[in-house]
Amino acid sequence: MQRDIIDQKALTRFLWLLPILLYPTMETVYPLLPPLLGFVYVQWRRAVRSRDHFMILVWMLYALVFESLWGLPLYGIWSVMIVTFVLFDAKITKLLHMDIVIKVLSAVLFDLLYVLFLLGYGALMNEKFLDAGLVLLYYLAADVVGVVLF
Repeated sequence: MQRDIIDQKALTRFLWLLPILLYPTMETVYPLLPPLLGFVYVQWRRAVRSRDHFMILVWMLYALVFESLWGLPLYGIWSVMIVTFVLFDAKITKLLHMDIVIKVLSAVLFDLLYVLFLLGYGALMNEKFLDAGLVLLYYLAADVVGVVLF
């Protein structure tokens, strides 16, 4: 009996989807797990460039699950992803030609823009969404390592 190629694709996509959607819930239990938002942006960027609609959906779903679990403003990550991609991605890609440098710079830029978004939104709504401290540097370093390794 021969397996259908569609069944194999569905299984591999499910295996991709499972850990991606379980990781944000693990972060609520273990708060020192980094959110890897820069890594998510770089993977989403790769999926957009390769026109892989399933992976685009998966990474956007990860962002939505992350925001809803942590009580952050919904669709904020999506907004920053789109703004970073539209305004800065083409310029970074045109200026630099080394893939790893582009990935690291994209992740760092995305992380900085998202932190600025949260600080601005918090000031606007008179709420405090994040405590600026060394944990943000840890998250940034984890993002850079994740981008370099994957």
